[in-house]
Amino acid sequence: MLLEQRRLWAGSTLVALRQHGLYICQREAGGRAVLEVELPYEEILPVRVERRNFVPHKKLLSLLAIVGWCLFTFTLDHRQEASFVVDFWLWALGLSGPLLVYAWYGWQHRWREFVLLTSRSSIIFADRSSEQAALQDFAEALDRRTKSYLRHEYGQVNPLGPIEIQLHRLQWLRNLEVLTDAEARTSATRLTGRLSLDTMRSMGQDLETPYVN
Repeated sequence: MLLEQRRLWAGSTLVALRQHGLYICQREAGGRAVLEVELPYEEILPVRVERRNFVPHKKLLSLLAIVGWCLFTFTLDHRQEASFVVDFWLWALGLSGPLLVYAWYGWQHRWREFVLLTSRSSIIFADRSSEQAALQDFAEALDRRTKSYLRHEYGQVNPLGPIEIQLHRLQWLRNLEVLTDAEARTSATRLTGRLSLDTMRSMGQDLETPYVN
C-alpha cells in the first residue's frame, strides 16, 4: 500500500508498506529527497493518529489591521468625493479578497495536520477534507500489517528451543497487542507445561528485547 501527498511549494511526502518495514520519503518542491528511510516493523508499534488544528491568529490580526488601516486612510482622503461609497467597497473587496483566499488556503492545506505516530517517528500530513479517509485507511493498514508481520515472524513457539527467550518474546508481543492474553498464555503453556498464573513470567530474569536492530 502506498500513499503520497503533495504540497504547493512544500514538496511531497510518500509512505509505503514494504515487505519488512515502513518506507518514508520526503522531497523538496524541486524533487530532491531530504529524508528517505525504511523503519522495520519491529520498531513501529504502537501506531497512533493525532489531528491538530492551529490558526496563526497574530498573523491574521496583523493582516486585518493592515486592511483596516488602508480603508481608514482611504476614507479620510476620499470621503468628500461623489463616488466615495462605490470606491470604498471596491477597495474593501480588493483588500479583503486576498486575505480570504489566504485564510481558505491555510485552512485547507497548512493549518490542519494529520500526524501519523509510531514508536520511532512522527509523519505530518496536511489534513485535507478530500484525503482524510485515505490517511485514516493507511494508518489502520499500517497497524494491521505490522501486527501480522510480527505475529508471523515472532509468534510461533518451539518447545525444544530456549524457553526463557521465547517467554519474553510472547510477553513483548502481548504488550504490543499483537497477541491476545489468551493466545500468549496458550503458547506459554506449550512451552512450560504449566497452567498457573505465573506461566508468562521469566523466572525473575531481565532479558533483552527479542528484536535486535
